[in-house]
Amino acid sequence: MSVLVCENISKKNNKIDIVKNFSYNFLENNIYAILGKADSGQKDILDLISGKTKNTEGVVYLDGIDIDKQTKVNEKICYIANNTLFPHYITIIAILKLMAKFYPNWDTYYAYELLKHYQIDLKSRFGNLNEQEKNILIGILNLSSRAPITIMDNPMENVDLKARYDFFNFLYQHQSKYPRTFILTTSFVDEIDYLVDYLLMIDNGKLIANFSIQEIKDNFSYLTGKTEVLKSLITGVKIIGVEERGKTLTICIRQKLRKDEIRKYQKYLIKISEVPIQKVFIYLINLREIKGIG
Repeated sequence: MSVLVCENISKKNNKIDIVKNFSYNFLENNIYAILGKADSGQKDILDLISGKTKNTEGVVYLDGIDIDKQTKVNEKICYIANNTLFPHYITIIAILKLMAKFYPNWDTYYAYELLKHYQIDLKSRFGNLNEQEKNILIGILNLSSRAPITIMDNPMENVDLKARYDFFNFLYQHQSKYPRTFILTTSFVDEIDYLVDYLLMIDNGKLIANFSIQEIKDNFSYLTGKTEVLKSLITGVKIIGVEERGKTLTICIRQKLRKDEIRKYQKYLIKISEVPIQKVFIYLINLREIKGIG
């Protein structure tokens, strides 16, 4: 097993900060999801922690050693990005043989199983695959590597709902059988909340918040009811998000409700419900924008 420790890593591009003082410990056998807007620098973070690019400042430690000083990163980390282009003429079976040379724990049989499930012919050439098939292939390669640390950039981003559902189930089952660390960016965090242990929220290259999934479920709540009734009940309550539809008001609060508070809201027919994880992220980003925090 392997551990990644990031200490104040930063990356500049044309003197512009794209990653700013990112610090985090990725511990073994956990699944981490990184959530951010399209321009927030999540992919740049993946490039840095995988050793594909060098940071301007700070250090990434892989098992206690500076990742830039390690010569066999592939033995511990697999990161095949979605935009990876193999030669047009290469066959899928040839790609699998290539992967076996790079990753010591490579599982050819498992790759065969998944390709069969998705009906991708081993004799097909990479250049003849459509966009969905290429996306699925990249996901299968990452998963079949069985690397101690597997990094994925928005896996299954361009595939249909059923194919994506199946893939994340495969990931869950495989990680249960062969425990290891997964670090992935995602646009579908609510679809995979059963899978993720810890969530990192990124804005403008900065880590703005991190939670366990359970912490979000326990400490953020929706209150929904008639506007005039709910407004009269929330004086002094810390509100991070508001949505009003007609005469119905929904607010997102950041606190664990006590039993007496729950009874009070129920008395006035206020519905208490779980907040989607993506909405928590949106509300926190909105607050930063209102306060002018960059």
